[in-house]
Amino acid sequence: MRTRSKSNTASRSRKAIEYFNRHVDVDIVAILDASSVLEVTEFQFFELAYRDWHGRKANEQIIEKYFAAYMFAERIPSWVRSFARKILRLHANGRLDPKSFGIWQRLPSTRMRFFAKAYTAALIIIFIAITLSVYSLPEEVMAVFRQCYFPPCY
Repeated sequence: MRTRSKSNTASRSRKAIEYFNRHVDVDIVAILDASSVLEVTEFQFFELAYRDWHGRKANEQIIEKYFAAYMFAERIPSWVRSFARKILRLHANGRLDPKSFGIWQRLPSTRMRFFAKAYTAALIIIFIAITLSVYSLPEEVMAVFRQCYFPPCY
C-alpha cells in the first residue's frame, strides 16, 4: 500500500512539472533560473536588472510597477529578459561572479554565531541530563517503562 501512494505522489509531481514546463513562458523560466543562480528573490532580480540596464538604482515604486505586471500579467520588460539571458550565459560559461553585480554572501554576525553555539551547547547538556536522569531512576520506576501500554500489547 505504501509503495502505491509513493508512486502516485511521484506521478503527480511529474505531471505537475510537465504541466509547468508546457504552460510557462520560456522567459519566466529564465528569470526563475537566473534568480536562483544568483540566490536572490525575483524582486531583487528586477532591481539588479534595472541597475544593470539603466546604470542607476531604481526606487522601489518603479520596480514594483514592473514586478506587479510580471507577477499578474506575465509581462516581462526587455531589460529583465536581457539580464536573465546574460546571467544564464555567464553561468553556463563558468564566468558568473555575483559580487560583480553587488551580491555579497552575508556571514552570520559574531553575536548570531555565539547564540547558535550557546543554543547547541544547551541542547547537548539537556540531552545528557535527561539521559543520565533516566538511567539513574530506581528499578521500581524503570519497571513502569518496560511494560507495553499500546495496542498490540494489552
